[in-house]
Amino acid sequence: MGRIFSMVLSILAVTMLLAGCGAKAEQAGTEKTAEETAETPTEVSFAADVAPIFAAKCNACHHPDNAVKVDLTRPFHPELGLINRPNTWTNSSRPILVVPGDPDASALIWKVEQSDLELKVDGDPMPWHIDPLTDRELENLRQWILQGAEDDDLYRGTISRMMGDGVSLGSRGGKCAYCHYPGAAYGPDLTDLFDPQRGSVNISSDFGGARIVPGDPEASVLFIKVKGEPLPPNLGRPMPLHYERLTAEENQVLRDWIAEGAKNN
Repeated sequence: MGRIFSMVLSILAVTMLLAGCGAKAEQAGTEKTAEETAETPTEVSFAADVAPIFAAKCNACHHPDNAVKVDLTRPFHPELGLINRPNTWTNSSRPILVVPGDPDASALIWKVEQSDLELKVDGDPMPWHIDPLTDRELENLRQWILQGAEDDDLYRGTISRMMGDGVSLGSRGGKCAYCHYPGAAYGPDLTDLFDPQRGSVNISSDFGGARIVPGDPEASVLFIKVKGEPLPPNLGRPMPLHYERLTAEENQVLRDWIAEGAKNN
């Protein structure tokens, strides 16, 4: 009887030991999954995660005056940027530089991920003559395209600051909202270009036409009045009236933003 009791205890001990090992194995598997999940990029920002990649590894060659007319200092430019633009390597299996939502169809991803491209079909792998993109940079680039390849925070971070907040001095004060603030007796409220009554996007101008026509800077009265060129008499005086004019860089950013669709991003 004592011998049988000892055998039962031994079996119970082994069972408990195996159960403990199984629990540890299951826990280890869970930890690995959590680790892998942590390494997978979630939502990325163009400004924070993608623009620095272009600045470090692309812009030295792909600047505004480069021969292939792909300017990564302005990747959202409708004529020189990346988004939905044809690949200059016309025989490539990826005919579009960046297809929003589809990294695998985007020539940009093909060029930076593949190391054995056929020279006469796709040209050299990129970046050229410097270190390739890291795994993290590739993941961020893919995720950005998967999210829609959008220029996040352009309006809030750049255009809105250029206009001004109507309250602050210095950089937050901008160059327009000293006169065009909420409650001002005249003109649009340039602290919020999207205000449906006193804003500018798709809002009629006192001079005829719309203040901002998404997709068409040259038809946008606001842009015409600030870009620093002589105005016809029917458009009044150039703007800003009592502050230094927009710089060439500021004008280009404003033009590009309108050309991209004047989005509230």
